[in-house]
Amino acid sequence: MDKTRLSRAIKGAIAAAAVSSSFSSISFAQDTQAQVEEIVVTGSRIQRATDANSATPISVFDAAQLEQSGQTTLEDFLQNIPSMTGGQLGSSVNNGSAGLATASLRGLGSSRTLILMNGRRLSSSGGATGVVDLNTIPTSIIERVEILRDGASTIYGSDAIAGVINIITKKGFEGAELTFDYGSSTHGDGDEYLAAMTIGTGNDKGHVMMNAQYTKREEIGQGDRRFSECPLREIGGRIVCGGSSTTTPARFSPESNSDQLIVDPVTGVVRNFNAATDAYNFADASYLSTPQEVASIYGYGSYELYDWKDVTTFRGFSELSFVNRRSDQLMAAEGTFWAPEVPVTNPYNPLDETVTIGRRLEETGGRAFTQDLNTWRGVIGLEGEFCNEWTWDVSYNYSRWIDSQIDRGRGNTVRFENLLDPVACAADPECAAAVGATGVTAWNPFASGTLTQEMQDYALVTNSPIERSSLRSVQANLVGDFGDWSLASEAPAWAVGYENRAERTEIVPDGAAEIGQIYFVNGDAWGGNYSVDEFYGEVRVPVLDGRPWAQVLAFEASFRYSDYSTIGDDTTFGVVLEYAPLDELRFRGTYSEGFRAPGLDDLFLTATVSAETYADPCNEYGSTDSANVQANCQADGIAPGTTIASTQATGLFGGNPDLEAEKSESYTLGIVWTPTFTDDMGFTVDYFNISIDDAIGTLTTNTIVQGCYESANFSSPLCDLITGAPAVGTSPSAGAPTRRASDLTIAGQLLNSQNVATFETSGVDLGFDYSIDAGPGVVSVNLSATYLHEWKYRGSADDPTIDLAGFYGADPVTTAIVAFPEWKFYGTVGYEYDCWSAFTTVRMLGEVDDFDPSPTDLATQIDATWYQDVNFNYFRWENITLTGGIRNMWNQQPPYVTNNDDMNTLMRSYDTVGRFFYGSVTLQF
Repeated sequence: MDKTRLSRAIKGAIAAAAVSSSFSSISFAQDTQAQVEEIVVTGSRIQRATDANSATPISVFDAAQLEQSGQTTLEDFLQNIPSMTGGQLGSSVNNGSAGLATASLRGLGSSRTLILMNGRRLSSSGGATGVVDLNTIPTSIIERVEILRDGASTIYGSDAIAGVINIITKKGFEGAELTFDYGSSTHGDGDEYLAAMTIGTGNDKGHVMMNAQYTKREEIGQGDRRFSECPLREIGGRIVCGGSSTTTPARFSPESNSDQLIVDPVTGVVRNFNAATDAYNFADASYLSTPQEVASIYGYGSYELYDWKDVTTFRGFSELSFVNRRSDQLMAAEGTFWAPEVPVTNPYNPLDETVTIGRRLEETGGRAFTQDLNTWRGVIGLEGEFCNEWTWDVSYNYSRWIDSQIDRGRGNTVRFENLLDPVACAADPECAAAVGATGVTAWNPFASGTLTQEMQDYALVTNSPIERSSLRSVQANLVGDFGDWSLASEAPAWAVGYENRAERTEIVPDGAAEIGQIYFVNGDAWGGNYSVDEFYGEVRVPVLDGRPWAQVLAFEASFRYSDYSTIGDDTTFGVVLEYAPLDELRFRGTYSEGFRAPGLDDLFLTATVSAETYADPCNEYGSTDSANVQANCQADGIAPGTTIASTQATGLFGGNPDLEAEKSESYTLGIVWTPTFTDDMGFTVDYFNISIDDAIGTLTTNTIVQGCYESANFSSPLCDLITGAPAVGTSPSAGAPTRRASDLTIAGQLLNSQNVATFETSGVDLGFDYSIDAGPGVVSVNLSATYLHEWKYRGSADDPTIDLAGFYGADPVTTAIVAFPEWKFYGTVGYEYDCWSAFTTVRMLGEVDDFDPSPTDLATQIDATWYQDVNFNYFRWENITLTGGIRNMWNQQPPYVTNNDDMNTLMRSYDTVGRFFYGSVTLQF
């Protein structure tokens, strides 16, 4: 059969079975009639005829769809799916990503989205329990990706509140395949490379498959794009190039007042600091797209060991993998954010009194962050089938994560203070040698280019922390039926199982950080572990079938009991109802309870300093602001109209050992229609509703600051969460030492984990799948969309409920500013004929408005944003496929918004790379 006809036979078989996915899924067709094969579908341990028979909403994407997207990483593919939203990590996140790539179903967070490989867990990403790094999953081993868009705690346990992403690998691959990919942006940067080899062989006793893959992504700088080449600010109704108030030459303040001054770099005269002209452009030294290299080896094998006649078969299986990821981030140079003092004895001090400075160490070239990650995973097990067709399996899963990190360009606070004080420097032989190399007695921070290499060698330090985590899991499952007893033609089926799982995390800081010698780096070692014993059971009971107006009527029920060493025990329940009055029409509904045990980071993370983007209510405030804001800003010693140049507040994150489990309830109602007037069409509509109580999270800096300053005389309890500059090691403001740093920014806000939040989200998933003969070939259409009706969050019982659906703002899960569009769309139309195929994909994020704009903000709305991709495949020559394509064909630029996250836009939500060309060649043997 030719590829076109086979493709159509596949899609027709799935559509006729009442597809549950929003896209066409993999086939079991081997000739002109599709063969039926029993598989285990994500969301259940009970085998089905096909995944189309699942009564829960599942999206299935096969390897061909991943290839058509032109993506070399799983991150970029998954994050475009309509059910994914919120603050996800990836290549566009330079500040704070640590090289991770994550997925967030329903925008509820990557720790509430369970990611599996062949139905089993993967290692957590260091200290981030439950968060899986998508970069560690090579794309060339993927046969299909199943996404369960419903809570699944009763089947899989903790972390499956929002749903499950199950990566199914090419376990049955036979032959050999070589793939080479290359791509580059329209600007000639951000080059991507992929080389992969897959081999497999087998016989009637067993099978083995091995894969090796290498990928590389080169960097793009923020200065390489016009929209991000300078951090924009709005001053006096104009958009101007701004930046950080920690600048070069140094911004400084005298001890006697809060004046912000600078030595004019041209005239040498002391004058007021001007944020519009003097701010430091930190974008020029920062990445827009972060580089990485990933090398992986994966293997899977199974072998029939023994056939115990009239009892059971025994088949052994094993899955082994190793991944090395080397990733980098580059940020602007370190600054003296702790506001060190320059005494009057420093010969370059322009005033007759001690001053505090905010000086950017521009001479160092920036702060470089490097991760060298090694992760191993091994699964070994036995499986078999009893003579009564019951199936069983037992397995042991072990994975380990070791991330050796190096941060360069970090400042040693004590040594920089020595450089500024001639007396202290003279008492330190190393300092004296560093400054003496150029014939001076101290460092001059009030001019550019004065931090010599000798001074850098003396005062800079390399930070080298190590993150380790491990996962151990023993699992046993038994699946069967009730024999001859049944209410319908299909017998009731059941599954029971047990799992013991243990996770451990260890974070080892750099030695210099442990003794407090590296600014802004947590020097406390921390770690923890937990173990859990779990039992689960599920049953599916067909009640009626083959009756008028009752072609199928069935229900399912499931439970899971979990006993954690950290939080005690809990039990969750779930039910599913499925009703098909006609062959072409099916109704489905689910209800499930869920929970998420606190992660080890939630419980044990020590206080960690973090710079958080926020909107200061005292920045250029005036008579249009509320009376409380005006009074409180004046109480802080800030005059009306004062510009607070920096938009970052230095706060403290930390864990809480007294946390309890999150609790959730979710339900879905869906319709599947596969009309009989055509063989290759399917529609799906699924309503979803998820609510979470006692959610673990943190208040955002904006919530704390706005709530505090809008209260009369700082009376809000939120004000107690602002502890001031000394708590984070910076110099305090003279006017408000308990709330603000010397540069007038908020400081010391407490962002500890709490069981105080609630989430509720609801909406509708839509899917359409169709293929039809058109001329000599076949047209295929796959459309998927999500309508987000509500995305509500309440930080605590004292806070108002916010609804981010249709808005952009601070994501309560990650604190990043992201978009939550009401509509998100992903659709592909293709044409296949003879030896070639062509596809075009359209992606859309709906209109969003700023959730909490200031009256003076100039850009508070983003129109619906559309992207189009194209993909072409040519396979005339036997065993050779050529592929080429363009992502973001029309070079859609990311939108500018006043309240942005980084790069003057929402880089976690919108494409920042621009038009991207790629090509690929695949050889099969």
